Amino acid sequence: MHKQILDNIETGVLVVNRLLDISYWNRWLEIHTGIDEDSAVGNNLENLFSDFSFGLLKQKIHIAVKLGTPTFVNGRVSGYVIPIEQYKVTKSIFRFMQQDATITPIGDGLVSIVVTDVSPLLEAHYTIDKQMKMLERQARTDFLTGCFNKNMFNDILSTEMKRSERHGHVFTLIIFDIDDFKLVNDTHGHLAGDAVLRQMAEIVVGSIRQSDALIRWGGEEFFILLPETALEGGALLAEKLRRRIRKFDFEKAGRLSCSFGVAQWKNEVGEDGIIGMADSALYLAKNSGKNRVCVFSNGQIMSWSESLDPPPIAPLEESEES
Repeated sequence: MHKQILDNIETGVLVVNRLLDISYWNRWLEIHTGIDEDSAVGNNLENLFSDFSFGLLKQKIHIAVKLGTPTFVNGRVSGYVIPIEQYKVTKSIFRFMQQDATITPIGDGLVSIVVTDVSPLLEAHYTIDKQMKMLERQARTDFLTGCFNKNMFNDILSTEMKRSERHGHVFTLIIFDIDDFKLVNDTHGHLAGDAVLRQMAEIVVGSIRQSDALIRWGGEEFFILLPETALEGGALLAEKLRRRIRKFDFEKAGRLSCSFGVAQWKNEVGEDGIIGMADSALYLAKNSGKNRVCVFSNGQIMSWSESLDPPPIAPLEESEES
């Protein structure tokens, strides 16, 4: 009667000793492993699955026998105790069946092992986790360029301000946009414009540190937040980017340029203040001929670049270069 019951339940049941010699093997295990009861009973688990190490199971059996209490294996943590390959019509994300297991001492150095298939549950958890991560990523990144979006920038800036206030660190904000970007869309179409934005983001990501943050603020305008970086360091980076972008071939759009505004955060200016300072510097860069870096320093805005590309980009006036 007991054997009939155990052969008809939807879990695997086997009985082994500490050496993993098998004395019972139910119908569920026959079906899922392809190993019949006659081949299993009297054999050893390590002989049946010679490519698999049963270290975890041996450890759990040792603890169960020593303490006289059941021990458990969590499939989400440990995967499985018996390597049963998945044979499904629909593709599984797991090669082997994921299993919860209960190891219970039953006397004479023997333990019963009850194995439950938790693969469908873990696959569902995996799918939900993946979708949640995708939604989180979509909520904080720009779909076109892959960099952070405007909403995420507000969180990054707020966090950096708090860090700076607490530890006295400085940080710098760069605002830049693509000069005459409307001409790219009008001349070559919006697909070409989108390609330029993606390439622009790639250039910047390849030039900044992992701790820096690139944000697409909107349209062709980008922000770069540089933690623990003073004004000079931000201006040097902006100038490096200006030159790199100017030399880059944007395929259909050809050669392009960007204008940059740079400002260092100070406690008294607040969130809107640093954006306003960097934006004012960008405004001067745009109105001084474009393709240049301007900085907001000690209440004044001035050009940083000492040399610019040849026409058609107009050079700075002599007074501005000095």
